[in-house]
Amino acid sequence: MWAADPPNAADTVTLNAVYQQWVQDQLWCGQGEVHITYQDVSLRCDEIEVDLKTMRLLARGNVILDQGQTRMACSRMEFDLEKKVGTLYDVEAFLPPTYYFRGEKIEKLDETHYRFHRGLFTSCELSDTKSPPWSIEVHDALVEVEGYGHFRNAALKVRRVPVFYTPRLVWPIKRDRAAGLLVPNVGYSSQRGAYLGNTFFWPISRSVDASFLVDAWSKGYWGLGSEVRWAPAQNALGWVLPYFVWDPEAKGWEWKATGKHNHLFPGGYVLHAELDEVSDLDFFQRFQGVIDRNALRTLYSYATLARNWGPQTVNLRADHRRTFFTDFVAGRTTEVTLNRLGEAEYRLRSTRIGDSPFYASGVASADEFYVDRTSTLRGRYGRFDINPGVTVLTPGFPWLNVTPTVGFRETYYTSQYSADGRELVKEPLSRHYGTVGISLVGPSASRVWTETGGDKIKHLVEPRVEYNYVSNPGDFSRIPVFDEKDSALVTLNRLRWTLANRLFLKTATGSREVASLEIGQEYSFSDPLTMPRQGLPASQRGVFSAWLRTAPVPTASLDARADFDAVTNKLITTSLTGGIVSGGTGLNLTWYSGYNPITGAASSSQTRVFLGLGPAAAHWRFESQTAYDIHNTKLLEQRLAFRWRGSCWSTFIELRDYRIEPYKNRSYRVAIDLTGLGTFLDVHGGLDSMSPR
Repeated sequence: MWAADPPNAADTVTLNAVYQQWVQDQLWCGQGEVHITYQDVSLRCDEIEVDLKTMRLLARGNVILDQGQTRMACSRMEFDLEKKVGTLYDVEAFLPPTYYFRGEKIEKLDETHYRFHRGLFTSCELSDTKSPPWSIEVHDALVEVEGYGHFRNAALKVRRVPVFYTPRLVWPIKRDRAAGLLVPNVGYSSQRGAYLGNTFFWPISRSVDASFLVDAWSKGYWGLGSEVRWAPAQNALGWVLPYFVWDPEAKGWEWKATGKHNHLFPGGYVLHAELDEVSDLDFFQRFQGVIDRNALRTLYSYATLARNWGPQTVNLRADHRRTFFTDFVAGRTTEVTLNRLGEAEYRLRSTRIGDSPFYASGVASADEFYVDRTSTLRGRYGRFDINPGVTVLTPGFPWLNVTPTVGFRETYYTSQYSADGRELVKEPLSRHYGTVGISLVGPSASRVWTETGGDKIKHLVEPRVEYNYVSNPGDFSRIPVFDEKDSALVTLNRLRWTLANRLFLKTATGSREVASLEIGQEYSFSDPLTMPRQGLPASQRGVFSAWLRTAPVPTASLDARADFDAVTNKLITTSLTGGIVSGGTGLNLTWYSGYNPITGAASSSQTRVFLGLGPAAAHWRFESQTAYDIHNTKLLEQRLAFRWRGSCWSTFIELRDYRIEPYKNRSYRVAIDLTGLGTFLDVHGGLDSMSPR
C-alpha cells in the first residue's frame, strides 16, 4: 500500500494493489485487487494507471466507483480524481434516491450532472438474468441528481415490451417535490364515454403545494379542479379540493368542494374543520358512481375550536348541514338546511366538590341558528341552554355500589313554532325540567380458578339497576327543533335492569375479558312502552334483550344478540357479528334478521361478509366484500379487489357491483403504480349505464 500527496490537493491518495509499479515517480500502476481512496471517492478494479501529477487515471476490469450514495460499475473508466469527472463504459449505476441506469456509456460532468448514452433507466434493481419490471430506454439523457432528467428518444417498456414512446421526456430525479405534469390517466364509462385526464403538480413552497386537474370525456363532460395541500407547522395539516364539471345535458356547470384542516395551537387550542358541499347531490352521485357515497343523503361541514383545562372544556363551533329526502315515485327531492351560525359551549366533566362525596358536571351553551325546512318554516333565532348535575358517591360495601344523581335543564329560545307548526315566529319561549336518577351495581359475586400452568380464570356475576325520572317539560309542539337538545321528550319514569356474567383470563402476559353474557329489560312506571296491536294489550315492559360476547383468543371475536317482544315473548331481531384476523388475512361476518312479533315469521334477513387474504410476507392481497338479502334471495352489493406489490411496482384491480335502487351500477378500476414514476395507468369506469336521472 502506498500513500501519496498529489501536488494540487491537500488530501492524500491511498493506493493499494497486489502488484504495484512506479514509472518516473509520477505514474503509479497496479494490478490485482486494486483499491484507491481519495476524499469521498472509493475505487476498486482489476488494473489501473494513475498519474499523480494530473490526478487522472485509467481503470479496467470490474471497476466499481463509490462516491457518497452513488455507485457505478463498469468495464473501463477514464476519471479525474481531483475534479471527480470522467467517462465510464459498459456501465451499471445507482443514483440517489432510487434510480438505476444500465447502458453503453456514462459521462460524469460534475458532482450532480451525468450524461447517459444508449441504455435503460429505472427504479427497479437491475439483474443480469432478466429485464426489470419496467424501464425507460433512452438514446441519450442529461440527468441532474436532485434535479431533472432530460431524456431523448425515450420508450417506456414493461419487461422488454415497449408500451409508450416520446421523443422528449423531462423527469424529476429528486427526493423533494418537483413541478411538472403527472402521468395521464385514462378510462371509460358507459355513461360518460372514454376518459383522459392529467394533473400539473406545483410545489409552491416547502409547506404548500397544489395540483391542477383537467379531465375530459368523449360524451362532452369536462372536469376542472385544483387540490391545494398545506402543512404550515408541525401540528397543522390540511387540504381543499374544489372541482367543476360541465354537464352537456343541462348545458351548465356543477361543482363540489371537499377539504379538511387540523391544527394544534400553542396553549392547547385545537382546531378541526371539514368541508363537504355540492351544487347538486344527485348529479354527483350519478356522475361519480362511488358506492360508498351512493346512499349518502346528508352533507355536513363544520369548524370547531376547543380548549381543555383539566375537567373543563370550552368549544367554539359553526356548522352547515343539508339533508335530502327523495320521493322516488313522484321523482321529487326536498331539502332541509340547518346552519349553526355560531356556538359557545362550556363543559365540566364529573369533578369532586372539595372533600365532599359530591361530584358536579354540566353543560352550558349559547347558539345562533338559521333553519330552512319548508318555504314557510325558515328563519333565524337564538338558543341558550344550561344543564348542570350532581352525583353522590355513597359509602357502601365492596360488592354494592349505589350512585344517585340529580340535575335540571333550562333552555331559552328567542323564537318558537306557530300554533299550527308551519312557521317560525319571533316570540320567546322557555322550557325547564328536572332529572333524578339512581344506579345500583351489585351485589356482585365472583370466583377464581387457578390452572395448572398458573393462569387464572375469574367468573363475575354483576346485576345492575338504573332508574331515571324526568319531570314534565311542558308543551313541546312549540319548540323549534335543531338537535338532540330540543328533541321531544315525554315524562320519563323508567327502570332498566341487567344481569351480566363475565369471564376473565389472567396470564403471565396480562389479563383480558374472554366472554360475557348480559340480559336486560326496561320498565316504565308511566307511559306504556308497547302500544296495543292486533288485539294485544299495551305493556309497561320493554324489549327483553340477550347479548353474548366472546373472544376466545385475541385475534378472534364473536357477538350475538337477540331481542324478544314483551307481550308475545317472540323474537323481534337477531344479529351475529364475528371476525378472525391472522397477519394480513381476516374474515368478518355480520348477519341481521327481523321477525314479526305477532306471527314469528321472518320479515328480513341480511348478511355482509368481508374476506381479506394476504399473508404478511406475500406480495399479493385479495379482498372480497358481499352484502346479501337472504330473505329476498337478492345480492345487494359486491366488491372484489386484488393488489400485487412488486419490488418497484404495484397493481390494483377492483370490481364493484351495487344493486340497491335508485343508483344501481357496476364499475371497475385498474391502476398500475411504478416506483419513482408514480401512477402510470389508472383506468376506471362503468360496466353498464347508470340509472336515468
